[in-house]
Amino acid sequence: MNTTQPSEIRAELARQPMHTLVLHNAQDVSFQQVWAVLGRVFGRPILEIRALALQAHDQGTADLSTATQEVIASQRALCIEASRAEGCPQLPFSVREG
Repeated sequence: MNTTQPSEIRAELARQPMHTLVLHNAQDVSFQQVWAVLGRVFGRPILEIRALALQAHDQGTADLSTATQEVIASQRALCIEASRAEGCPQLPFSVREG
């Protein structure tokens, strides 16, 4: 039986370096495709998804999520899978520490 206390779990998570999943602008991907990918993976409201897509378009990148390396790796894999399903496998995602 696991006897780890919630405070110990929070302390362990606090020691792990955080990573950020980043969406990059892709000129040949429609906003609808980006919205579909982000909606499928993150389930966020359409106005939030639209704002992220516009930020990537206008500024070149948009931060999608910050979490532990394992969580971000999983989210990136889901984004890549959703991009393929939406017909835009060239939609670029990257991960940065911090």
